[in-house]
Amino acid sequence: MDTTKTDALDKAATDPETQDSTESTDSTATAADDQDAGVPAQGGIEPDARDEDGFDEDDLDDDPSGTQGATGVLAAAGSVVAVGLGISSLTGTWIGDLMKDREQLIGQIKTSGGSVQAQLAAGYGTPWHTVALFNGIFALVAILVAAVVLFRPGRPAAAGNHWSQALAWGGLILGVLGLLIAGVMWFDVFTDLPVVAATPQQ
Repeated sequence: MDTTKTDALDKAATDPETQDSTESTDSTATAADDQDAGVPAQGGIEPDARDEDGFDEDDLDDDPSGTQGATGVLAAAGSVVAVGLGISSLTGTWIGDLMKDREQLIGQIKTSGGSVQAQLAAGYGTPWHTVALFNGIFALVAILVAAVVLFRPGRPAAAGNHWSQALAWGGLILGVLGLLIAGVMWFDVFTDLPVVAATPQQ
């Protein structure tokens, strides 16, 4: 009886068809176990597969950090420019002084030999208004630049740009003050044109 079992085992081991059937059964069982364990079958691609580091190429398209960084730099630069223009509108600029001297020279040439009041108007009033005009222009530009930085469409929530926003508000305030002072100078609110008293005729 033992001899019969041994012959059957030897026949199964040497029979090719029996070996193929056994290997096919083992492969099917292994694939089923892998599928139950969540491991993708050989040659297949898992739909949500990522790299080993958990990096997805789609993240590059959805990451706007580069654009936000460039926008933040431009906003900071605009804030500094607004502050500089606001200060210039209060203290005056070299171009305003240059135009004032030019108007004074033109006034002296035009009114040479004229009345004293005409000379005062040409040598003092016109240059004064010229300075007010240029200071007002610088103030207006400062207000516009600061307004663009503060109220531009699509402005991202400032996470680390609090100093930039503060500078922009400072430039806006300085621009408003400069524009107000320029208006006072232009309309001679507190500084009227000097008047020469009439001398009695002898």
